[in-house]
Amino acid sequence: MKTLFIYLFSLGIPFLSIANPIEPLKELTSVRCKYKKVHVTFTAPMEKVYITFLNAEGEQVSRTRYKTKEAVSVPFNLSNLPVGNYQIKVETEHETETFHITTFEKHEKKPLMAYGKFKDHNTINLLVVGLEKPGVTVEIYNEFNHKLSTEFIDEPEGFSKDYTFLNQNAGKIYFHVKDRQGRHKVVHPRAK
Repeated sequence: MKTLFIYLFSLGIPFLSIANPIEPLKELTSVRCKYKKVHVTFTAPMEKVYITFLNAEGEQVSRTRYKTKEAVSVPFNLSNLPVGNYQIKVETEHETETFHITTFEKHEKKPLMAYGKFKDHNTINLLVVGLEKPGVTVEIYNEFNHKLSTEFIDEPEGFSKDYTFLNQNAGKIYFHVKDRQGRHKVVHPRAK
């Protein structure tokens, strides 16, 4: 009886291993890159895995060992490295997979910085700063949204200008400022 049990048990082990095959590393791993942020995602637990970053010349930039008990996404911040092509090598005891990524800078469009304030009841000071390219179009409107005037100011980096209004309530005036990069801002003057 004991021999029969051992015989059946030894036959059952190969069948159990066939029923639950080990998935290839490529199917368990994914890599995504956005700007200079990289996420290496494992869809299953990993006993011992190395994540290695290589630059375009194949030189090792970093190498990290991980052990996970569940599916996990490992984030990496490459902002201290130059923009370019990288390889991510994911290694286990039995397999190695290589993923190729390209990092690039995120170009954030900075807002146009324009401010208006009353100097007195007829005068408004308009201040525009932080221009990357010279050239600003200033449109002046009244409370009825009628354009009173348009002016193009070709100053590098920024400017400050006083606008005086005669026979007009300066408290109801506002400006529409647009620079050469297409940034624009509506400026309602404020009190001192």
